[in-house]
Amino acid sequence: MRLSESGKITFKALLSLTFLGVLVFVAFKTVPVYINDLQLDDYIQNQTPFWQTQHASEEVIRKTIIAKAQDLGLNLASDDMKVEATANKVSVRLDYHVPVDLKVYTLQLHFTHSSENRAI
Repeated sequence: MRLSESGKITFKALLSLTFLGVLVFVAFKTVPVYINDLQLDDYIQNQTPFWQTQHASEEVIRKTIIAKAQDLGLNLASDDMKVEATANKVSVRLDYHVPVDLKVYTLQLHFTHSSENRAI
């Protein structure tokens, strides 16, 4: 930040500081959502083989995923997922939005994930 000869901050420096502050604020609000989404995806990828070997029902899988999403603070509904559980395969597909309040704008982050495990 460069001071003018009178010791005042220039408009350009003030504008740069404001822009930097907005970037930090947006990152502070969105990065945790992305981290939680990655944790949910990792959970689904790791659990799909276990659900297949345990012959878990679609309803049990749905409830488990929704509970994990709520623990992570993600707004996931039963309508946001497709679960197929048969004797030979378990398939999970998620497609959901997470609203992020940025005070002057609500950002809708869109996430999609899928995992599938087939019996040998």
